[in-house]
Amino acid sequence: MLNRILIILIIIAATVAYSIYQKKSLETQLVSTPTAVLAKLPQGIFQTLDGEPFDVHSFYEKEQVGLLVVHYWGTWCGPCEAELPELLAFIKRFEGRPEVKFLLVAVNDEVVKVKKHLKSLGIPKASITWLLDNANIHRDTYGTTRVPETYVFSSDKTNLRKYVGPQEWNKTMFFQTFDEFLQISSRKL
Repeated sequence: MLNRILIILIIIAATVAYSIYQKKSLETQLVSTPTAVLAKLPQGIFQTLDGEPFDVHSFYEKEQVGLLVVHYWGTWCGPCEAELPELLAFIKRFEGRPEVKFLLVAVNDEVVKVKKHLKSLGIPKASITWLLDNANIHRDTYGTTRVPETYVFSSDKTNLRKYVGPQEWNKTMFFQTFDEFLQISSRKL
């Protein structure tokens, strides 16, 4: 009988400890100020997977971007690989929202490997703008120190947030945060 009570108390203590840990984890992710030094979307011309130049500022104007998400990743990066399917599911939620654009930038990667990886995931190349930064030019301009890193820019090219490291994109707080970003961005239009 005493053993059962002890086991129940251990289970309760572990549950409480885990709940406190999860709450602190969410609180650090919900901080409303951006963690980035980067204030505005920098000028820059990336390279597409087809070898064509891609000017982010021209894209902004042409597509009338309301919210731009720039995500740095690599096929060689284990955390990036683990995060990518969840990020893609998150991106899928914004289909039909033409004001929200996603640029996924492969860093120090080979086009063949990126295309092969996308094919293995069953992702049509055209559903997201896939770019390369093999000379670390843009990575340095953005201030990206490690991958994965994600930047969110508003309609006036202001940096709203920088997410460092892999994120759990399926959490409700990301949907709520991005809804807030869209509201902020629409007021700036």
